[in-house]
Amino acid sequence: MNEPRSARTPLSWGMTVTATVAAAFVFGPLLWPVDPHLPATDALSFAAPSAAHPLGTDEQARDVLARVLAGGRLALHVGLGTALITLTVGLALGLPAGWLGGPLDAVVRRAADVALAFPGILLALLVMHLAPPDAGAWTVVFALAATGWAGPCRVVRALTVQLRTRPWVVAARCLGASHARVLTRHLLPAVLGPAAVHATFSVAGAILGEASLSFLGLGPRGVVSWGALLEEGAATLLRSPRLVVSTAMALLSLQVGLNLLADGLRDRLDPRAGGANLQHLSLAGRTDAHR
Repeated sequence: MNEPRSARTPLSWGMTVTATVAAAFVFGPLLWPVDPHLPATDALSFAAPSAAHPLGTDEQARDVLARVLAGGRLALHVGLGTALITLTVGLALGLPAGWLGGPLDAVVRRAADVALAFPGILLALLVMHLAPPDAGAWTVVFALAATGWAGPCRVVRALTVQLRTRPWVVAARCLGASHARVLTRHLLPAVLGPAAVHATFSVAGAILGEASLSFLGLGPRGVVSWGALLEEGAATLLRSPRLVVSTAMALLSLQVGLNLLADGLRDRLDPRAGGANLQHLSLAGRTDAHR
């Protein structure tokens, strides 16, 4: 039976917007090979949009379109890198904690509580303040992931606690499956859906976090960042608002696409929103358990 149109709309719109915006940032340099760091030789400061410079130039006569595209590539780098680390750590800690319980579960839960209680942006500010002058994008990634792992860890742990008493998991243990096999073959596929939803939100949050750090002057050095562009454009907003407007629209478009994508994935994969995916995985787990 076909799904209602309302259930498909957020996911389809999110995939379309996110893929379109991300493709523009990834393949932008191939279509617009302009150095975002060097001033243009054929235009002055605050030049109006033209065929040579579709979004005009900034105060130092640098191409605004090239700088916005470069900032988008950095945003994707930081967002995806942070989400990958937080998801990996969350799975590595949440799965065994929820499955084994006991002291390990208590330690993981307390560590996650501490990480969630500490404002992540403050820790990231401290890390970037103490970082060497040539700190790059990966320093920002690890600074944002220092507390970001706690969210997916708690989600994975809670789902694992719920799933460990399911009949197909109990059957696998009765048939002699090891802890590692149960975790990788039965529990991991079942928790990947909700964990992926949380990771998608983490991408959006990390992009905003990096922009905030760069706006405050503590972002990665030697690269173009949306936060730095907003900070630069704020000083010349009344004279030329193109830099702020272009950067804000790019950031808004990516945030809208990612949030729509996450909402659509949640509606499709979250077992509490219907359980279709979990039921399918449960059937696969029961089949594997009786092999």
